[in-house]
Amino acid sequence: MKLVDLPGVGSRIRERLIEHYGSEESALQAILDGDVTGLTRGLSERQALLLVQYARGMKYGIKPDDFLATDEVFRVYQMLIARIESYAHTEYARHKIATLFPSSSETLLAENRKMIETAIEYARLTQGQGISNLLSMIKPLRERAPSRVRERAVAVSSAKAFQQLKARGLDKLIDLYLTESPRELVDLAASYSHVSFVGEEIDGPPGIELALSLDEWYLAPEAALGFFTDNLDTLLHATKAALKLRDLGVRSFAKWDGFARCICKLNERDDCEAERLSRIAERLGECVRDAASWLNDELKKKIEMSSLTLGGNDLLMVMTRGEGVQELFELQMKGLFHEALLEAKVRIARDLELKGPETVWLDEIFPEKVCFPLEINRQALHSFEQELRSRIEERGLKARRELARDLEDKKGAAFELVRALMEFDFLLALGGFALEEELCMPEIAKEPCLSFECGRNLSLNKPDLVSYSLGTMDHPEKVVILSGVNSGGKTSLLDLIAQIVILGHMGLPVPARLCKMSLYQEMYYFSKSRGTLTAGAFETAIRKFSVVENKKQKLVLADELEAITEPGASARIIACMLDELNCSDSLAVFVSHLAEDIRRYAETAVRVDGIDAEGLDEKNNLIVNRSPKYNYLAKSTPELILDRLVRSAKSPEREFYARLLAKFR
Repeated sequence: MKLVDLPGVGSRIRERLIEHYGSEESALQAILDGDVTGLTRGLSERQALLLVQYARGMKYGIKPDDFLATDEVFRVYQMLIARIESYAHTEYARHKIATLFPSSSETLLAENRKMIETAIEYARLTQGQGISNLLSMIKPLRERAPSRVRERAVAVSSAKAFQQLKARGLDKLIDLYLTESPRELVDLAASYSHVSFVGEEIDGPPGIELALSLDEWYLAPEAALGFFTDNLDTLLHATKAALKLRDLGVRSFAKWDGFARCICKLNERDDCEAERLSRIAERLGECVRDAASWLNDELKKKIEMSSLTLGGNDLLMVMTRGEGVQELFELQMKGLFHEALLEAKVRIARDLELKGPETVWLDEIFPEKVCFPLEINRQALHSFEQELRSRIEERGLKARRELARDLEDKKGAAFELVRALMEFDFLLALGGFALEEELCMPEIAKEPCLSFECGRNLSLNKPDLVSYSLGTMDHPEKVVILSGVNSGGKTSLLDLIAQIVILGHMGLPVPARLCKMSLYQEMYYFSKSRGTLTAGAFETAIRKFSVVENKKQKLVLADELEAITEPGASARIIACMLDELNCSDSLAVFVSHLAEDIRRYAETAVRVDGIDAEGLDEKNNLIVNRSPKYNYLAKSTPELILDRLVRSAKSPEREFYARLLAKFR
């Protein structure tokens, strides 16, 4: 199979798929795997669904639209797909559910039936375990160009090494410099918080480190980590789900322990020292300013309460040596000043939780010279802030490098895990649908038949349970007219039959307690006509009905076709259709109010069944047994109402109602 073998794939779409998946083989495999979510990045959702369905059909020698022969059948199929999709938690699973289709391929059905066994097992295993909440947080992983590192740089002393790093694209991730002198390194150190130097060991300025590796994870770890941080929320939920499934006994998720530890480390924020340094850097300026303000207020108070005493020697110093009052002030106030200054430094050290050598910076920030008001050394404050940022960056860089080294080759594992979980969600949705709806796997028979007990129409909120049979040992007839009262459930029974047959031909369980059915090549469902058709519309309808003439094994459902023309003509047309179907290995259920006329015109044996009403309640609602009676012509609704009126009315109306009722008998 090639991409151009698929319908709708021309050269442009082929190139788009190859560009996205890397090769034609990978694109084909994605299509066969049902990766609709991935395909929609280059195609519309409808195109992607059709590609997956047709590719799978080609694998089994079928076409996905062969079975669904009329619009009404397709409507029921779409309703079922939407119902199953409601059990999915990821967009991927919903898309993949939409690629399922009914067919007569025994090989495809056998694969799907085997798949649903696993799906039901998973659904039972995970009930009430919180897996659904985790799966609902799984989304396709995003890939984008790595963000450029702005606060660091890489310096290279060799032109050859510089070109090699540039050829690897490192310059797109971090600023890369060719440095030929120590002076250039000094300038770089002043411009960046951290510089990695590639070359021989040097005694460089602070902020310069000798690179111990030329790998990307070392020089620009953010590039390796960017993919994981961008998808961190999904990956955290994915690893939690994988570990929980492993603990529940799903063997395919037993290998993710190491990857889970790496992802958990990526989310950890437990570097207490880095957090302490960050708090210092954040509060340093404000704390210093507050301390300086307090110190000046304290000095002012102390000075105001003090007096300057000049002795004889002090006067001689002023007169003979020229030393002024300022020097005398500093000499006498030195003790008070240093006492207040020490208390201010103690306050800062306590408030900022400074340790060891960090307190030395306070001696630089607060000068020892006695003066008033005291002015802080802003250059020293700035230098301390730079050192703090450098230490924070150094610790963070070390942690990022360790993580980047561990995760460098784990991108493929991330995609594999998320894909495995989305595939699991697909199976879980199928299993959940089967369990929640209490479905059963139908027995597949060789001879044309359809039999089910306690069937439940999935379109109804509180459906009555219905049992019915065609082509079985007890009820061998394969072509049936279904009679009965209006609103008795005839159309609902047709819908139920359609649901059972479509799901069975998808290899999925059906809404019944027991079911036995054969496989058909086609299924037709003709819905109720709305009034008598014009001549042109009548001709179109007859052309549409002519499909029953083909010799393929098929199931035909029809709802009150008599409305297409006058009753006498429509009875003859329906009788002819039933005769054609009776001569093939097909099943048919036709709902009609003309059962007696049709049976009279039919040349083959046609069974008439009826959905019977026991009567009307006091509100004129039907009291109905929804399961048809075999070989029974059911009463019509008007007959039941007239019967009730005869029993409840008084003369002379009762005689009139009785005469009307007699016309029905």
